[in-house]
Amino acid sequence: MISSRPARRASATILLAGLAALGTLHCEASRNAARAPSPPLAAVERAPLPHPAPPAALPEEAQVTAPIPPSPVFYRTQRSDEWVEQTFILQPKYRRVLLVDASGRAPTTIRVPRLALNARRPAPEFDELAVDQVFRTLQEAADAAQGGYLVAVSPGTYAGFSLGDIPDAGDGRFVRFRALGAPGQVILDKPCQADGQRWMVYLRAAHHVIIEGFNLAGAGEPGVLPASGPWAGIMLDGDFGRTGKLAHHLAIVGNFSHNHAQWGLHSTDTHSVLIQDNLFARSAGEHSAYVSDGSDNYVIRRNVFFESYASGLQCNLDPEASLAEVKKHPAFHDYPALAPTRAWAEGLLKLAAERFGEHGFPDGRGVNFILEENVMNRNGRKGGGALNLAGLQESLIQNNLIYDNYNHGIAQWDNANPFDAAAVRAPPATASEAASLDRLPRWGCHDNLIRNNTVLLSNTKRAAILLVNGSYGCRLRNNILINDADVSIDVDAESVFRLDAGHDVTGTVRYRAEPFTMPPLTALSPALRALAISPAEGNRTTTSVTRQKLPSEVVAYSNEPWVIIEGTWWRLNPKRPNFRPRSGSKLLARQGDASELPPLDLEGRARREADIGALGQ
Repeated sequence: MISSRPARRASATILLAGLAALGTLHCEASRNAARAPSPPLAAVERAPLPHPAPPAALPEEAQVTAPIPPSPVFYRTQRSDEWVEQTFILQPKYRRVLLVDASGRAPTTIRVPRLALNARRPAPEFDELAVDQVFRTLQEAADAAQGGYLVAVSPGTYAGFSLGDIPDAGDGRFVRFRALGAPGQVILDKPCQADGQRWMVYLRAAHHVIIEGFNLAGAGEPGVLPASGPWAGIMLDGDFGRTGKLAHHLAIVGNFSHNHAQWGLHSTDTHSVLIQDNLFARSAGEHSAYVSDGSDNYVIRRNVFFESYASGLQCNLDPEASLAEVKKHPAFHDYPALAPTRAWAEGLLKLAAERFGEHGFPDGRGVNFILEENVMNRNGRKGGGALNLAGLQESLIQNNLIYDNYNHGIAQWDNANPFDAAAVRAPPATASEAASLDRLPRWGCHDNLIRNNTVLLSNTKRAAILLVNGSYGCRLRNNILINDADVSIDVDAESVFRLDAGHDVTGTVRYRAEPFTMPPLTALSPALRALAISPAEGNRTTTSVTRQKLPSEVVAYSNEPWVIIEGTWWRLNPKRPNFRPRSGSKLLARQGDASELPPLDLEGRARREADIGALGQ
């Protein structure tokens, strides 16, 4: 796995033995770019974890006496269009129209595509709007923006911008930043000045903002390090330790963010975020996009994550970095210093929930995500997972196409965090231990519904889907999960509890007794395997299938890239594969579980039959 801490985090990096064999790299960059050397792997392996002890109480004057604030309300559904309608309450018209135009010949009226977040294609309707004020830079316009404003940007090349908390922004008063002209005609090629020029677009403790249609152009190349330029095209950041807030109600729509030093997009301390119809591509150091640090309530749909050095999409909610950020807040300065124990973490979580509400702070887990209809292609020479998940819980993963990557397909784990380390290093040996929620890792990827995904690879020491480190209670249905060079489904002793699989097409399945950071030497005992509701190879799952079987079962099998980047924009590759089942396929057509079927497929077509994979007939 690969986990990279956000730039502003200063928590120590803890490596467990064996991570290097999996291509795992934990890296930490502090604000002043100072780096402390990591201890040798052998030394970390020998160092015993302190015995858990109850955390010390806060001094009386620091203890919480105020009523517990309400937690943010998350709309729960399996239909992302419903989530958007309930979460993003847009205004019918703009209070003011600001135009960014550096030409000196700014028009007095502009033609702007009408905003329709649930539209699958560019809006055919436009609004003719009078311009209220003209600015030469994006930053000047951002500084003048208020709730309900439109900031439109004429074709040209600009520096980026930062935006903070706009008090009067809210439901019915979103701030919309919209690039005008043909796709790719508005280019951001320089960072904003805030936060050390590390980001092109930096939303700090911002809320109710839409970023739409920009070409955020970095200058790096995948794997060519060190890379110059800003770390990411877009940064969404609550900066909780300083603000006591989470960034929220943010929409990132139809952008092309590419060739950045680390990530196309990065987020920390956030909730209620929509990321759709973007291309995140060719990150030099790490992931195409990276959601982190206790973020909740996301819809990430219809994006392409392409040709980056590490993961395609990483959702690593990272309890270590999250709780280090919480500890920075003045309310918790007197809480004991970091101790790598579950008791220390749970003590801080309890106090933070009393002070900020259940989901009002970064807690190292992410709930109520919908990850659907995305394509991950040609990522991962550095390692990790094409869809790399840590701490993602109670979420839906469906209709994603993951092919021709160099790492795991879907990886579910706990980011090797120190608070779970004692449980991970001593896996359960009995059925009662493996079924004890107090005994299992807390920050794994548990209780997720994973259905109708297509995952194809041929990578050694990898898996099409990895369920480890407390990734229990997951439900797998109607997936194609094939790795020709190693196991296709890899499950450990801490993730077999309440596993419910069926109607999948896969290669080989492995149940391991050892932690996944170690070579698998011992098969899981029958008593532990019996804890599954339905095992990975059971309930009408077809095993021993290789990629060589698929050309006769799908419309057009190939490893052609999904997209072609041309000039300042991109287009779908006309030669891209079509993994839609052939009408007569005995392997994929009508072989799925009809009770667990998304209404649409990867391309937005209604599913008429219970087909297996991301595409229906």
